[in-house]
Amino acid sequence: MKYRHLFWAFILIAIGILFLLNNFGVLEFGFRALLSLWPLILILWGISILPIKDWIKTVALVAVLGLTIIFFNRISDRSDWCLFHNYSGYSHRHWDDEDEGSAPNYHPQYLSVPFDSLIKKGEMRLDAAAGNFTLQGITSDFLTFNKTGDIGNYILTSNDENGTKKINLSLEKSEIRHSINDNKVEIKLSDRPSWNLDLDIGAAEINMDLRDYRIDTVNINAGASSIDLQIGNKNRVTLLTFNAGASSIKIAIPRESGCQVKSESFLISKEFDGFTKKGDGIYQTANFGTSTNKIFLVIKTAVSKIEITRY
Repeated sequence: MKYRHLFWAFILIAIGILFLLNNFGVLEFGFRALLSLWPLILILWGISILPIKDWIKTVALVAVLGLTIIFFNRISDRSDWCLFHNYSGYSHRHWDDEDEGSAPNYHPQYLSVPFDSLIKKGEMRLDAAAGNFTLQGITSDFLTFNKTGDIGNYILTSNDENGTKKINLSLEKSEIRHSINDNKVEIKLSDRPSWNLDLDIGAAEINMDLRDYRIDTVNINAGASSIDLQIGNKNRVTLLTFNAGASSIKIAIPRESGCQVKSESFLISKEFDGFTKKGDGIYQTANFGTSTNKIFLVIKTAVSKIEITRY
């Protein structure tokens, strides 16, 4: 039997075995853990294009999948370490048996930046680890931030520069725990200034409803993530950039806005509603040239699913 007939069959069998072992309590495995295995697809894909005989490819395929199943628990145990070092630049802290009782008791955290009518532009940078992040809703302040979970506390700094309020949100390095059970963040912005948003996070679930804001740019750097984003038409030109690992990305744009997508991704499943391919990795809506409001999307991902809808 040819290798290409076995490729996806063996992958599905291996994933099924991992889920079965999870059900029997042998190891912990779920859909979030499945995202962490996206480099395995690249390894197997590389095997498939090697100039060697099919039976050698099949042996290599079985060996790689077998080792993945055998050592998955060890890989899973290191996932938090990898997230902090690869995506957030922080170091973890081990809580030894003798001092587990002394671990700090984290409480919900509320931060805010007062509104300033003289400031017409806002920049927000969020630098965090894994978690659940929501950005939606209007506040009478310039920005409000709510956090729940056991990850530790965040630091907020703000300064005004040339009519722009620059806001930085980041975790306190000394308080990041080795094991994170929960990290939920909710952010609200003022709808008066225009905004540049920059999110640098690890594996995360990101939900952003930006229809109430005037958005100049959004830049998201993430690990294996689920990203759900809605953009409005309050700005003439909006640029959104996504750099992510194995991810699911859903983007909703208004029908009256023209949109251009530049996709620099590979091994992806894509659904672009109402777009026409214009070139290598370039897609445009029919009204892109004539619309007053334009949205530019630049998407750079690995093994991902990308869905763009119009409302």
